[in-house]
Amino acid sequence: MLSNLWRMTRNLVLPLLKQAQWRPDHLALEVGEARFSYGQLADQAGAVAGWIEREVEQRTGRVAILASRTPEAYLGALGTAWAGATYVPVNPHWPASRIDQLLSITKPDAIIADAVGLKAVEKTASAARVLAPGFHLGQDRAGRNIPEPAAIASDQTAYIIFTSGSTGIPKGVCVSNANVNAFLATMRGRYDIEAHDRLSQASELTFDVSVFDMFMAWSAGASLHVVPKSQLMGPRDFIREKQISVWFSVPSIAILMQQLKMLAPGAFPRLRHSLFAGEALPAATAIAWRDAAPNSSVENLYGPTEATVVCLGCEFKGEEDITPGRGIVATGRPFDGVIAAILDANLRPVETGTPGQLAVAGPQIAQGYLDDDELTARRFPEIGDTRWYLTGDLASVDAHGVYHHLGRIDNQVKVNGHRVELEEIESRLRLHAGSDAAVAVPWPYQRGSARGIVAFVADSLVPLLQLQQALRRELPSYMVPGEIRNLDKLPLGPTGKFDRKALTTLLEQDASQEQDS
Repeated sequence: MLSNLWRMTRNLVLPLLKQAQWRPDHLALEVGEARFSYGQLADQAGAVAGWIEREVEQRTGRVAILASRTPEAYLGALGTAWAGATYVPVNPHWPASRIDQLLSITKPDAIIADAVGLKAVEKTASAARVLAPGFHLGQDRAGRNIPEPAAIASDQTAYIIFTSGSTGIPKGVCVSNANVNAFLATMRGRYDIEAHDRLSQASELTFDVSVFDMFMAWSAGASLHVVPKSQLMGPRDFIREKQISVWFSVPSIAILMQQLKMLAPGAFPRLRHSLFAGEALPAATAIAWRDAAPNSSVENLYGPTEATVVCLGCEFKGEEDITPGRGIVATGRPFDGVIAAILDANLRPVETGTPGQLAVAGPQIAQGYLDDDELTARRFPEIGDTRWYLTGDLASVDAHGVYHHLGRIDNQVKVNGHRVELEEIESRLRLHAGSDAAVAVPWPYQRGSARGIVAFVADSLVPLLQLQQALRRELPSYMVPGEIRNLDKLPLGPTGKFDRKALTTLLEQDASQEQDS
């Protein structure tokens, strides 16, 4: 008995249940027109857990959450955790073929869907049990239909989030309950979130920043306010009207708000913490946001999905926090419990100031990739007595112990905060173009993040519009090239590979000519 106890960790819903006991009428969640008090949120999430336990034959222990910015999304994630299962967020607005692919890979025992998700399910081959939108499963926590939260083993997978894969098949990152609890414990020590706080949720559940938003809010008795899709690119009024005190988003949103002149000095006096992650944070944007939110900290946070949300950070205070020569806020220092290192190609530490691959270790490092032991072993190597995750990011550390992001060492890029493997796009291009000569490049590419993708093909007879439409049916919108060019031949580099740099130079020359004309 005792040998098993040390392996147990607390269920992610337990802090919410405590808040439901202490302040049952306090606002916990506002999504669209729906508002849930802590008591109501706990009642409904517990009812979902009851449905899973009674109605679902658990084989894989996975539940797909096919919902976006609706009550079903949040009740589904909470109910799944409550039942001790693994939640797998899937965006119902993705192409039907991609949804079907992810459901085929994960083989969920059940699907919890909103209205859009239900339509998407009907187009898939999944045989999973479906909890349809608008469900009403009971209101009484003390009722017989509401089970106790499941006991959770430390190594049990809490959620699986998919990232783009270089083989054309998305990678499922498996994050354990112990990983999440370690992350949340660090965040609680770093941020003074209290019951009066009002947190934003600008991301989908498919982006793991949502884990911070949800569970940090509900562990503190604070309220979570989901940004409507219609306001996502310009949430100035949302921040004001909802009196948001903790904001967390990709920098792209702040950059666009700056371009739209929404960051007037003093615009957001109620903000206390302003957090950005997912791509490089331009220093000019950080300054503009700091002026707009004079009572708020402004932080650049870094972390791949494989390291459970974020694991390094830098609070921007001035010029000393800018990466030299790049105009972006520094990556910062590792969080408590996290170890970071810069490694060379042989996985040996480099000297201070020398660029290399950023590697991270500690209790936040994920279990690995779903059903891919080979990739897991390659990306999560044992070096000495420590298990590391190799991020694929080029970085350096200065004499003060501050880390600086310098780009990617491979062909994975960030497109408006989304991780994209260029090879995945290229594999689809080759298939539909009927040509092996296909290259995708990030463009325009500024400060470590792309605003879009431009693709090049050669030896293809397929009309470019038809090719783009084919990609749109299979890939999320952020992965679909905004432009596809057909060249007589693609340039080759010294090693015989397609020369991405030459293609980027071509785009730069064209842009320069347009400015001159």
